[in-house]
Amino acid sequence: MVRDRAASQENRPDEIGSGEVDAPLEAEVPHTDLHGRLERLPAGHPSSSYRGDGSRMPSPPDLTGRELPLPDELPSGTAQPDLHLPTDDAARIDPDGSWHWKGRELTPERSRIADRALAKCREAEGRDVDGNYGDRGLTPAMRRIEAQLDHGHLAENTEQNALKQPDRFKEKLAKLVIRYPGESTEALAAEIHDGVRYTFVSSTEHYIENFWNTSTRLQETGFELLFRENNWRNDEYKGVNTRWRDPDSGLPFEVQVHTHESLNAKEQTHKAYARINDTQTPVEEVESLRRYQREVSAHVPLPHGWEGIPDYRKEDS
Repeated sequence: MVRDRAASQENRPDEIGSGEVDAPLEAEVPHTDLHGRLERLPAGHPSSSYRGDGSRMPSPPDLTGRELPLPDELPSGTAQPDLHLPTDDAARIDPDGSWHWKGRELTPERSRIADRALAKCREAEGRDVDGNYGDRGLTPAMRRIEAQLDHGHLAENTEQNALKQPDRFKEKLAKLVIRYPGESTEALAAEIHDGVRYTFVSSTEHYIENFWNTSTRLQETGFELLFRENNWRNDEYKGVNTRWRDPDSGLPFEVQVHTHESLNAKEQTHKAYARINDTQTPVEEVESLRRYQREVSAHVPLPHGWEGIPDYRKEDS
């Protein structure tokens, strides 16, 4: 059975809605209409730009530069590993259309299959040909859900990071092709559930309420829950990862729910995680990187009641 192999291949998702593994889209995405709606929310609403007294809320902290902090930014006693990242990290497309990156490759036909799958993700996400949003699509739906939450909000730069970057998508597909050579490339591409992805974040105090409210709003909007994994017990990564199906496009998409601290830890350990999942990383370095992830995650406060969030997998998903 092909399904869920993209998820089982790795021990945690490799992208989130803010400060992701992928670089933000090169072009700034206009979303004036969505921001306008949020500006019109009544003062004091959790998603409003204004406090109850009418003063403007401060901008949320920028986490995009926190993937690997300087040593003095780490929690006390946490050692930052030496990652030995390659300097030449650009993907290559040959004249015949074949794709190559970091030792992975796709034939011209497989690269075209990935491009078609990415086009479906872009259409489902909700931008028009000019990059603007209307009422349809996943990102406008997420913004409407955000506006209904009493606690919590979407992560910073959601519009820029909602779509998985093409080279990251193709890298994941190339890994699946190697692992499951007998499966069709179309089926493997359809399993990549984080082509569109979002992150909701809240304080630790309001996390459980925010998690269940977010899940309820997603279901009320018509999205079908396919998968839920409670990673608060994980000693290298904290948070809850869920997967949903969009009834309009039929595509799966990913939603993570974090506290500010768990999201920050995710950002801090991103490059370590990428090295762990690189098959060329020496075993001794992998062990060092895993220790680093555990040290960072150990400083994330656990929200009260996290044990009450059950894992879930739809039987035919």
